[in-house]
Amino acid sequence: MKKWIIVILLIAMMAYAVIDFLIEDQDSEEAAENAEVGLDIGNVAPNFELQTLAGETVSLADFRGKPVMLNFWATWCPPCRAEMPDMQQFHEDTDITILAINLTTTEASEEDVPAFKEEFGLDFTIPMDRENKVSDLYQIRPIPTSYIIDKNGVIKFYTYGPLNYEQMMLEYNKLQ
Repeated sequence: MKKWIIVILLIAMMAYAVIDFLIEDQDSEEAAENAEVGLDIGNVAPNFELQTLAGETVSLADFRGKPVMLNFWATWCPPCRAEMPDMQQFHEDTDITILAINLTTTEASEEDVPAFKEEFGLDFTIPMDRENKVSDLYQIRPIPTSYIIDKNGVIKFYTYGPLNYEQMMLEYNKLQ
């Protein structure tokens, strides 16, 4: 008899946990649907479409359902160079999608970007902002600038300046 009571209690607790998780996830999605598009924490990140270094077209909306890190950078920027190895490790250690948006109009030559990618062994997506449309949309001034966006497209964190691996992981773990 005691075994049956324990089994029933365990099943009830598991059912409660699943229902609570589903309701919490639904509340998060509803909050995202009602959030204003903007650049502040709690806003839905503005959508954009860019061509990648590999020639594919990507938009931020393509990655709904996954956490995303947007990083605005250039090859000539010393702090950008400093954070790239940590960003690559972060990419390898998590399920986050990194969109490292190159500010192409600031480069001496667009050919510097593939050489930079190879030098640092980067295998995350590098969209090319060839007309400053996205950097203007996100009002990028200092670089690097990074945004962490949750799976619902809501900005959870942003910063100006380089991030190290520990800072990236700290913000990523807040999404969990």
